[in-house]
Amino acid sequence: MKNIFLLLSLLSLFFCKEGPEAALNEDFEYVDASKPLPFEKLVGLYKLDEDSKKRYNIPLDLDLTLDIKTDKTFVANNYLEPKTHQLHNKNLISFFYYHNDYKEKHPTISIFSDESVFFNNINIYYRKKDSVLALYIYTPPPKGQEHGDYLRYIKVK
Repeated sequence: MKNIFLLLSLLSLFFCKEGPEAALNEDFEYVDASKPLPFEKLVGLYKLDEDSKKRYNIPLDLDLTLDIKTDKTFVANNYLEPKTHQLHNKNLISFFYYHNDYKEKHPTISIFSDESVFFNNINIYYRKKDSVLALYIYTPPPKGQEHGDYLRYIKVK
């Protein structure tokens, strides 16, 4: 079951269109696929950055956070649903699968949730200036638009 889910997650990654340049800027780079990324480095609190808030018309004073726990619990607080671009002012608690096959692919996080419309997978980046982790979540384009975009969550703790 995990292999099938992983395969579907990877296929969705390969067939999605890249977002606009504003979302994938030069300050961030994909984690080095030739080196392992231990799960312990992912554990922590991540906040949605101001650039993402502006692009999605989210009030700058509203905190949207993702919290990755050591027991592989994933808590999203005040989250934007990627498929509908609808803002939810509530917590979503789910479990996730972390795949780190660093010899072949980039590490990804896949979310298992009763609310399956939430995340397919999360791509992991580093901020170049200080090596802080960032999680990129692809959002499909809204109706009438050609390209999707990315929500960028940056690790704060």
